[in-house]
Amino acid sequence: MAAFGIEDSEFIRGKVPMTKAEIRAMVMVKAAIQDNDIVADIGAGTGSLTIEAALCAKSGKVFAIEKNPEGIQLIKQNAEKFGYQNIIAIEGSAPDAMDGLPPLDVIIIGGTSGNMHKILDNAENLLKKGGRIVLTAVTAETTGEVVREFKDRPFKFEGFQMQINRLRKLGRYHLFDPQSPVFIFTATKI
Repeated sequence: MAAFGIEDSEFIRGKVPMTKAEIRAMVMVKAAIQDNDIVADIGAGTGSLTIEAALCAKSGKVFAIEKNPEGIQLIKQNAEKFGYQNIIAIEGSAPDAMDGLPPLDVIIIGGTSGNMHKILDNAENLLKKGGRIVLTAVTAETTGEVVREFKDRPFKFEGFQMQINRLRKLGRYHLFDPQSPVFIFTATKI
């Protein structure tokens, strides 16, 4: 069984956003990726979730879709660093970059660049019955949009909010530094 939540410092990083270890761990729990699964990571950033997904889908494939050229390079560098050959980096914006993907078992959505509705339309068509979408949101606007989007779609839908506080030393004391709250939604196709 895979251990989720690879240390953030293990990833090659640039100026591209990265999902933090604790959030990645919970996303992976909710994604429930199996050995032969075909996965898409939309808005893959540095590829941190892509790497965690590839760890689970050892006999499957993980498609990492990212519009930022720096992100694509980081995804490739991290795939090489961790030794995963089951990762396919696709440079482009979803939903267009989703064209040609095979039927999927799991779709992880970390960024939509304002294309949520069309991405979810494509995701609904690509996802196998019983497949899962795991979507993260950090803004109130995105959270509301996600809830509205799944209102009439054929999915079992649930969500929750995580708040991570990291311990840091300050002189002889220890303080908790709050991280931004993250909403995690899971939708299973019925």
